[in-house]
Amino acid sequence: MKVKRILHGVLLVLGLSVIGLLFSYLMWLITDEEFRDMLKQGWPFTSGMILLDYAACCLLTTLITLYYWRSREKAERERDKFRLQALENQLSPHFVFNNFSILADLIEVDPKRASAYLMNLSKVYRYTLQHLDHSTVSLQEELEFLQRYLALLQQRFGDGIVVEIRPDVTQRQGALPPAALQMLIENAIKHNEHTTARPLHIFVTSDEGHISVSNRKQPITTAESTLVGQHNIAERYRLLTDQKVIISDTTDEYCVTIPLIN
Repeated sequence: MKVKRILHGVLLVLGLSVIGLLFSYLMWLITDEEFRDMLKQGWPFTSGMILLDYAACCLLTTLITLYYWRSREKAERERDKFRLQALENQLSPHFVFNNFSILADLIEVDPKRASAYLMNLSKVYRYTLQHLDHSTVSLQEELEFLQRYLALLQQRFGDGIVVEIRPDVTQRQGALPPAALQMLIENAIKHNEHTTARPLHIFVTSDEGHISVSNRKQPITTAESTLVGQHNIAERYRLLTDQKVIISDTTDEYCVTIPLIN
């Protein structure tokens, strides 16, 4: 397989070099009047000169091709790394233990709610696994997944977490990396106090071409921020588009704005 790939690469370089050489001669013919006068008197190049030009084209084409392949492989490795990080967030022992503990309690006290909880939990995991190899998903798919994730949060934290998705968000069109909104909400919960007495309010809003997730800051003094989730999303966008993730961190509010990809 590796030999076949190398052979394809060599043939590609040789073919592109021929095209490049012919193109350079054509441009020379179009732009250089002196060269046109030389052609009227006969072909001005020897075989050695043509071979030297072709060798130079081969070298340049090889360098460009290697740079392109290495850049592409690096981008693919980075995409795989961020997809795995998103999967690890869903499959972390802490997340799994909490969800199955809640499920075990519900089975004893309220089997119907336990069944609904299990359905949402299974769909959250299914979404994560099905979209592991997707660079983007539609906003509508992400919002549907988010609603199921929020149902799990409501069962776990009760009135300690209040997430408000503004109506205009559902009217927007576009795509975003899988689980991006879920990761931003999870990040807010991780770094802020959330109790029934002092609930954490998280807002999902939109303007033209962007979605924002914001919350009033209620920092947990013992929580140490690693910025992993924030870095994950910013890097995933860097690989997908020139549009930037915007982070606003004021005294009272933390807000992350992500662009919708067309």
